[in-house]
Amino acid sequence: MTTPTDHSARRRALRLVAAVATLVLTAVACGSDAANVARLDDGRIIAEGAPGRTPSASGATPVDFRYGTLDGGSAAFSALGDKPVVVNFFASWCPACIAEMPDFETVHQALDGRVDFLGLALQDRPESAASLVEQTGITYAVGTDDDAEIFEMFQGLGMPTTVFIDSDGVVQDVHSGQLSAEALRERIDRVLLS
Repeated sequence: MTTPTDHSARRRALRLVAAVATLVLTAVACGSDAANVARLDDGRIIAEGAPGRTPSASGATPVDFRYGTLDGGSAAFSALGDKPVVVNFFASWCPACIAEMPDFETVHQALDGRVDFLGLALQDRPESAASLVEQTGITYAVGTDDDAEIFEMFQGLGMPTTVFIDSDGVVQDVHSGQLSAEALRERIDRVLLS
């Protein structure tokens, strides 16, 4: 007889397998740089730095969306204000997400309020996300994307995915894959603070 815990563990395992499969398929489609890919509006997948590389979610129209809060409420992205924002999709079932969260906190602290950070727990239980926030020591804003609508809006390819949004609310870059503190800071400096 299976228990609800067995079903939950199976769901987490299936999510992890799906994320890994997505990254592997992307690597095959794009060469070896699977962590730096984007899907164009016509459905093609290309590597960052390739001619015409533009994240499909970017453009002149500022993004806005509502996300869940860990206490069961909701909040608007636009309420964050007029600073650049780094949106990081994470989950308690994603080892690479957990590994990069302390690096994100380091960069968040080093930038001293010049850039806002928002972590969004993707298809995760709020209590699992809250536990992970406590475990990793992050202090930036955290919410939930229970049904993956926001993740899909940015056309995330795998976990973790990080979206770089300028002070006008326009997407400047989308990165799928783990980022070190150094790589994160370099990307923020290049696409948001230059």
